[in-house]
Amino acid sequence: MSKSIGAIEFKSIAKGIEISNDMVKKSFVEILYLKSICPGKFLIIVAGDTSQVKECINYGVDSGIEYIVDNFIINSVHEDIVNGFKHKYKPIDNITSIGVMESTKVCAGIKSLDKALKSSDVVLIKLQLSFAIGGKLVYIVAGELSSVEVGINEGESILNPKEIVNISIIPSVDKQIIKKLI
Repeated sequence: MSKSIGAIEFKSIAKGIEISNDMVKKSFVEILYLKSICPGKFLIIVAGDTSQVKECINYGVDSGIEYIVDNFIINSVHEDIVNGFKHKYKPIDNITSIGVMESTKVCAGIKSLDKALKSSDVVLIKLQLSFAIGGKLVYIVAGELSSVEVGINEGESILNPKEIVNISIIPSVDKQIIKKLI
């Protein structure tokens, strides 16, 4: 059985809490993230067996469709994403290049990150979800420049242009920048 994650981004904090409570009662899932996010939205991210995550997210979408900003289910999610929610990143000795993706929505950003990680030889070094950054998601991946370019381009390819705030690819990144980011 593969590990899956699913999320719903609500535009109402109160309704988000209410529906999240009902969702986790319906399915056997682990809550990875449950929090009010800027600006006035609420986010739940769950993990578990594919069928349980699907049941949970589908119930939430059906129950709160008029309150939903975005949602997703990712089957066989890249392990770096689950670890990123727990602030556990792979140690990297020599980072040469980084790619930074800034998306307008958390759900869209996570889908983009999964695509970037699965399509190239990069690792996640930072995952920042919406708190104090206006409801956005920012991720930073590292690797050789060609791998970073492929990963970021693949991540960008699944986003609507309105979901992208900005993208940066930085070759030969300074060690001080890396130290402060990580």
